[in-house]
Parts: sequence; C-alpha cells; structure tokens
Amino acid sequence: MKNIALLFRRITLGLVCAALPMLGGCSNTLTWQEEVKLLDGRVITVTQKRRIDIENNARESWLTLKLPEFGNQEITWHENLFPIVLNVYQGKLYVVGFVFSDREYRQYGEPYPAYVPYRYEAGQWQRIPFNEIPVEIYEVNMFLDDLPETYPKYSSLTDKAGQMKDDRIRDSLRRLSATYK
Repeated sequence: MKNIALLFRRITLGLVCAALPMLGGCSNTLTWQEEVKLLDGRVITVTQKRRIDIENNARESWLTLKLPEFGNQEITWHENLFPIVLNVYQGKLYVVGFVFSDREYRQYGEPYPAYVPYRYEAGQWQRIPFNEIPVEIYEVNMFLDDLPETYPKYSSLTDKAGQMKDDRIRDSLRRLSATYK
C-alpha cells in the first residue's frame, strides 16, 4: 500500500511538472515602439514589451532604449511594474513604475506613494526612495493604456497627447503625486 501511495505522488508530481510549461504558454507578450519626450526636449524611441497573463492582466514590463550619454548601448529595464515615467535629469536616467495590482503592491513592499522609482547607476538599475525623484520629471510621459487589445505597434507623442485628454485617466497617472495611495 505504501508503494502505491508513493507511486501516486510521483505520478502527480510528474503531471504537475509537465503542465507548468503549458501554463507559461498561456501568457502573451506584446511589443511596441514608443516616442518619449525627455525633459531636455529630445524625443527618443523606446521599445516597450509587456507580458499579459491568461486573464489579460499585465504582469511584467521591459523598456529598451539607447542614449548617447550612456554609451549609446542598449539599456533594458525589466520589472513587474507599469512604467509611467522615463526621463533624464542632470545626467541621470530615471524610470518610475506603477503597480499593476495588489499582488505587485505587496511584492514591492506596499510603497507610499504607490510608485516604484529607479535610477540607472554604474550600468545597473537601482531602486530609490520616492523623495529622490526630481520634481522636474514628475510629468508622466509613457504610454498608459493597460488593455491588451488597444496596444499600438507604434505610439507617437500625438497619440499620447490624445490619451492624456481622456477623463478616465486619474491625476496620479498624469503626474506623480507624493500623496498618492
């Protein structure tokens, strides 16, 4: 009887392990190019990629960009956040992410305000406290829509300006707020 129970456990474990790759295959990755206007007036093109789960929830984001002041090499930011700000201020590169859901809010330590900022230093992204984000880059400058069916292949500055006119976009997603919960 003991051998049958052990055999049953092994078969069950084998089936679960075999199913894991299939579950991973249930997600979808969307990629697009996006124009981003930096504080100094430059407009750069960023490649943005987002992994969407089986329930159409965004779960991961990647940003890939090149800037001459950082060696003109590809720089990639990858987190379980929705990037809303990408900017350069006083020679430092910043990305500010926003949590997708309560799951990510807990994952990132329940940040207050509910943004997760990063600064690119010495070839790596470093998470920084909110108060280290320069006020000059508080304006949101990234594509905001989180519905997969509306993702563009290319998002221009004009597209994003039209998006910002939408009354459904909260003020906390138009401009960073030190009091946003």
